[in-house]
Amino acid sequence: MKKSLFLFWATIGLVYFAGPIGVNAASRYQLDAVHSTVGFAVKHMLFSTVRGKFNDVRATAEIDEQTGSLSSVSAEISVASVDTDNAKRDGHLRSDDFFNAERYLTITFKSTSITPEANGSYRVDGILTIRDVSKPITLEGKMLGMMPGRVAFEAAGRINRQDFNVAWNKALQSAGGLMVSDEVDLNIEVALYVSEG
Repeated sequence: MKKSLFLFWATIGLVYFAGPIGVNAASRYQLDAVHSTVGFAVKHMLFSTVRGKFNDVRATAEIDEQTGSLSSVSAEISVASVDTDNAKRDGHLRSDDFFNAERYLTITFKSTSITPEANGSYRVDGILTIRDVSKPITLEGKMLGMMPGRVAFEAAGRINRQDFNVAWNKALQSAGGLMVSDEVDLNIEVALYVSEG
């Protein structure tokens, strides 16, 4: 009887200190900015495509180290770091015509739900905030690879910039239409690693 009681309490103790049996705890990963790109693309003057990125991005994610399962993600982007490889255009993007980098310093994203799909893909729903306007968006993502302490993902989505009061445009008198498309494609490739502490 005493031996049975000892085994019972020993088992309870192991479960208490080790956590639930069969459940893998998620670890916090942080962005490896050197090996990551948060980019966008937008049609310009109807036919050409302007591509850009943000050079100052901070992000964290909760990921199961055993399975690679993604449970949450959040990101903060410095608006002033916008980079389209054209200084004049970048200055215009930082102005109040577009982002107003002096007043609205950051763009943020926080996931609200993550749904695993086939072949390592994910549907990531979350709240994107630009110019203090917060709207729900959806990203379609996929895990590219995993090794101990490191993981890589890609994701893509599309937003309408008018939804976030990024409203500047100009009519093209000769060709018709507008100079800048309202639809903006988001293209994200990130590497993350387990943060310490």
